[in-house]
Amino acid sequence: MATTIREATEIKKENIIDSISRYQKSTVIYYGDAPKTTFEIYKRNKSSTSSDKVTLISAGWEYRPDLVSFDLFGVPDYWWIIMEENGMKDILEFKSGVTIRIPADLGV
Repeated sequence: MATTIREATEIKKENIIDSISRYQKSTVIYYGDAPKTTFEIYKRNKSSTSSDKVTLISAGWEYRPDLVSFDLFGVPDYWWIIMEENGMKDILEFKSGVTIRIPADLGV
């Protein structure tokens, strides 16, 4: 049986997420019989440009896109953008020796 989405809430997403969250552009909604809250479904957005950088995942970065984000942007919070940009859905795909694209524009 599918879970039913009830309606958008009046909860302000700014009160529960930070400004660099992937859900920043989503709406908070109620779902299910006993109302629970969640975000609208997140849709992946790959946006490669010619100004993106290309780098190789080193042994120290293996399975750690958060470390790549920290080393390149100063915060670990952009790990999901790096994964998304490279079409990776699982952390196990983030292996040493794999060439990845680092987005020039983080889009957040």
